Amino acid sequence: MNERHKNANQKWSKIREKGKKHYILYYGVLGWGLSTGVLFFLVGEVMDHKLAFRDYFTGGWVLELAIAIGSFLLGGLLFGYTMWGFNEGNYTSDDEVSE
Repeated sequence: MNERHKNANQKWSKIREKGKKHYILYYGVLGWGLSTGVLFFLVGEVMDHKLAFRDYFTGGWVLELAIAIGSFLLGGLLFGYTMWGFNEGNYTSDDEVSE
């Protein structure tokens, strides 16, 4: 096993100790979902209003932000669940390595 793979296994081993629910919530919902939802909203504002900054937070922006964040938080559940499975599939425990 090369050094990079060994380091990745060690990192994943520490992450997986906290459990699947923690991973999905922390990395999926909060890490990916929240950040992507906010970024999606901001990019949408730039696309809609270009450099007219005073127009960014007018009208129904609170509802738009809530919908974007809510949607991506739900998507974060799926993302976290999928990434957990992907990482578990690539993980090789220390027991398997020593054999």
